[in-house]
Amino acid sequence: MRKLLVFLALALLGISTFAAALQTLVIAYYGDPIWFNPNAKTDDYGAAMTRNIFNQLVSLDVNYDVIPQLATSWEVSGDEKVYTFHLREGVKWHDGTTFTSKDVKYTLDAIVSNKGAAYDNLAMIEEVLCPDDMTAVVKLKDPYAPFIPFLAWYGTMIMPAHLYEGTDWNDNPANQEPVGTGPFKFVEWVKGDHITLEKNDDYWGEGPFVDRIVFKIIPDPNTALQAFLNGEADINENRPGFGSLAILEMNPEVEVVVMSSPSRYYVGFNLTDESRPVTNLKVREAMACAIDKQAIVDKVLGGYGGIGEFFYTPAIPWAIDESITAPDYDPEKADSLLDEAGFTKGDDGWRFEVDLLYFQGADWTDMAAVIKENLKKVGIKVNLGEYEIATWIEKVLNAHNYDIALLNGFQGPDPANLTMRVGTGGGLNIMGYSNDTVDYNLTEGAKISDIELRKPYYYAVQAELAKDLPFVPLAEVSYIYVYKTYVEGLYKDHPGEAGLGSYAFVKINF
Repeated sequence: MRKLLVFLALALLGISTFAAALQTLVIAYYGDPIWFNPNAKTDDYGAAMTRNIFNQLVSLDVNYDVIPQLATSWEVSGDEKVYTFHLREGVKWHDGTTFTSKDVKYTLDAIVSNKGAAYDNLAMIEEVLCPDDMTAVVKLKDPYAPFIPFLAWYGTMIMPAHLYEGTDWNDNPANQEPVGTGPFKFVEWVKGDHITLEKNDDYWGEGPFVDRIVFKIIPDPNTALQAFLNGEADINENRPGFGSLAILEMNPEVEVVVMSSPSRYYVGFNLTDESRPVTNLKVREAMACAIDKQAIVDKVLGGYGGIGEFFYTPAIPWAIDESITAPDYDPEKADSLLDEAGFTKGDDGWRFEVDLLYFQGADWTDMAAVIKENLKKVGIKVNLGEYEIATWIEKVLNAHNYDIALLNGFQGPDPANLTMRVGTGGGLNIMGYSNDTVDYNLTEGAKISDIELRKPYYYAVQAELAKDLPFVPLAEVSYIYVYKTYVEGLYKDHPGEAGLGSYAFVKINF
């Protein structure tokens, strides 16, 4: 039955019905990527594809430990400023070109010169050398303890120098038809409908074991869930509403895996425009006191995860100062603080209004609704704005055309990640926040390898964040994966050597 449904679904997508005779993994997916340049800008929607089209020098496994990919080994100099990477031999780009150290050099140089998504984590690179085709030497301006973990994280996919060198990486045709070294090759993208990848027969690693992957774009979570239950998809990446999880967990044909993560939900304040009420510290504190985080965990997240108590993720316990906490839920205090700030209620019961911007998706929509209701109780009118990711990025991150915005994201594998989110000019600093003490401690803390010696720097950062409240931590994220029981090699049984997000080891066993 499942094979027949897949056959019909692929035919409706306009994909050759020959694909139905192959092993095709169909994924109900929540939205289109921006493009397929994996390093230029933050693109969470594109990560699932690019992690299978491209590879990194090093990657993370499901436990967030660093594992080799295109680099098989590396050495670090005694002053911790020179990294020598020994590259994997026999690797081919999808167009047949041989992978060499020139690709590594182009990629790292381009990320720095173009201020790509990983710029904050790689800006300390001084020079990349290629002593031979299978060796890349990276020289840093200063010691940088989290350099290897950040190479394994985000925006660091190795790109083909022979296609990008000498071009503007924002306009390169390969952004629409990517060429990588990963387990799957790009086939087509029909925007708003589907993205198809096919097996790379020349892949350097083990696998892949399915012939094709089809990401079926279904933005509405209820529609995606129904398609999944109807047998039209094998994996539901469009996370269902948390009310559906208990039902799914009782379904013998469905696997539900819940995993903790270093990712967090938070609400950021636009600090770039002093005409906005949220630039007033008492207003920010009042809004923090007005938001019922426990209600978000219970009503929106279905009890999964925990409330956002601290100013860094508890998933990296050595770096967190548990004595520094965010304001507790206290609507009466919120009312008092707003009065003190000079924003008294008018005859209509409102003090002022704000625009709250967030991504499409059930959890974002439900979370925004809780916040709107919470703030209404203290006289703040909230206008909701739901956007697909590219528009959200333009409005929030680039134009700062908002008052408050919802965001989450991976904040590991090292606390130096905070540089991106709260450092001056950080690539994900949606607030426009700037604090010299924060910048100093983030810079100095990243130079030291010894964890005990690093702690005071990150504790100092958290103290400043608690004082300034550029954002309010809402909840800790639990990753929830939903797939059919016949799909193997995913999540809980994901082989470590495959790399986080890879489908190379996935098998379909009926």
